[in-house]
Amino acid sequence: MSDERYILSFKAATGFHVVLEYGGQEELEEVQKKIEDADLTCERWKEYNPRFDQADLYMDMRSPECIAQFDLDDWL
Repeated sequence: MSDERYILSFKAATGFHVVLEYGGQEELEEVQKKIEDADLTCERWKEYNPRFDQADLYMDMRSPECIAQFDLDDWL
């Protein structure tokens, strides 16, 4: 199993700082494109970052519970 983390940080249309962690590169790239298509800037983090504590929302999108609760379109 890879130790690589797939973490994306962006400032949502609401002004909130959102950090999302995905299980794979393909998922992350799909979400990143959707965010950029909404004219929002996002940043890929390669590893855990202490700036997590500055996020208004952190969602571990590897978790079925987080997937069920989070709708990206609400933040774009």
